[in-house]
Amino acid sequence: MIAQIATAAAALAFLVLAGLACRAAVRIRHLRKDTEARQATALLLHRLARRPTNGTADAQRLRRIEEALAGGFPDSAVEAARTVASTGSIPVAERLSLLRKVARWQDADEQAPARIGRVQFDIVVVSHFGLPGGTTSANEAEIKIWHEQGLTVGLLHHPVYDWGPNAPVHPRIRALVDAGAARLIGDEAEVECGLALVRLPIVMMRPLERRPAIRAGRTAVLVNQTPFKYYGETGPREAAWDVATVARNVEEWLGRPVWYAGGPCVLAALREHHAEETVGLDLADEPWNEVIAVDDWRLPGRREPDCRVRIGRHSRDHELKWPRDPEVLLACHPDRDPFEIHVLGGADIPARTLDGLPANWTVHEFNAVGVREFLAGIDVFAYFIADDGLEAFGRAPLEAMAAGVPVIMDPRFAPTFGPAALYCEPGEVAAVAERLAADPAAYAAQRSAAWDHLERHFSARALMERVSRCAPSAQPRQRTAPSSDRHRVPAGVDDRG
Repeated sequence: MIAQIATAAAALAFLVLAGLACRAAVRIRHLRKDTEARQATALLLHRLARRPTNGTADAQRLRRIEEALAGGFPDSAVEAARTVASTGSIPVAERLSLLRKVARWQDADEQAPARIGRVQFDIVVVSHFGLPGGTTSANEAEIKIWHEQGLTVGLLHHPVYDWGPNAPVHPRIRALVDAGAARLIGDEAEVECGLALVRLPIVMMRPLERRPAIRAGRTAVLVNQTPFKYYGETGPREAAWDVATVARNVEEWLGRPVWYAGGPCVLAALREHHAEETVGLDLADEPWNEVIAVDDWRLPGRREPDCRVRIGRHSRDHELKWPRDPEVLLACHPDRDPFEIHVLGGADIPARTLDGLPANWTVHEFNAVGVREFLAGIDVFAYFIADDGLEAFGRAPLEAMAAGVPVIMDPRFAPTFGPAALYCEPGEVAAVAERLAADPAAYAAQRSAAWDHLERHFSARALMERVSRCAPSAQPRQRTAPSSDRHRVPAGVDDRG
């Protein structure tokens, strides 16, 4: 008897959802969400996602459906709910509760007005504004510059569905919005802009199903992540995104784009490994270099010499970011006097590689120390990654250069940073670091060389010249000085992930 009741309930649930799904095609286009309420919901769901659960995949599926509804993926939510409705392992009460939530969402959707009016911006950035690392830092830096140059900037927060469909906006981006440097775009807006810039192409593998209409004078895709994670002797492996899919989705929504590599290494990878896929694309010859405000990072002087040589490193603790070979790893980070190894961002990967960390390592977890404060406590910055890894750019070494800390790098980075860094093989790192630490003139010369190169290639001026070439209509105008503290753009340089 119980089995019959359960079966009947499941069948009823399926029929209810089927009816909801039929209405969704029309309703799904009309929900108007208040931006602040949406962000509050996103933060709540983000906290709930971190709470302990019963550990079942079913519980995670239920939570993902609710996140998809709130985050701009209602079609996917309805489709997933249809599957859940017929999943016998989930209690009937939970399935019916989920269906009621979907029904309430669609009732609100049916009552919502159509698009709320047209807004205009000079630049609209479509990106994942909730990430803790380099993408957010790059977005933050460019938003500040555009605002200071008098450009109006719109931000469309576009989570990556598989990473969390309702991920909240990062507090540093939120601070820029609160300061008046940019404006978040609601999903029911009609937008006109001089330039629509997609940063992080993986977001367009699965575009928002609830998104604003954007009419752009020019569209650009900034490839700050290669289509594959690794490019070794045997070819690419571990796909991240697909060129054809992203190209199709961008063009259908925003118009045919110009593609900009996020650095010379990415441009070389696209031409060498993805020539057939990019043959029909408008791929720019110049990369879209990141920018940095050197004056915000510049340290007043170097660390006081004490007969020790502190080699520092700051990055995400990911296998791509570290050499895989233990001998290479130790060569880059010598485990002998007079060296000290200081790491910001965690070191679980090297700990596994070396079966434990040497005694001369000091490790700070992610965001445990401000980046500028960390850089002030080291003598040189060493940056070597996995042999088959391809770093799209390298925000962390750029910050070290801006701070005035000499950077020692793998020669693969030479096309990106030129004379702003020193290049050598792993076995030469110790000698180069000792020479710099012992020679104040050489140390000062490298600082100056880095600052000069950054001013010419990674500055606000370089960015604005690139924007002018890409989208002539997005020209700076005279901006009225801010009238209150609320409109002062926060510095925010020390909490970068």
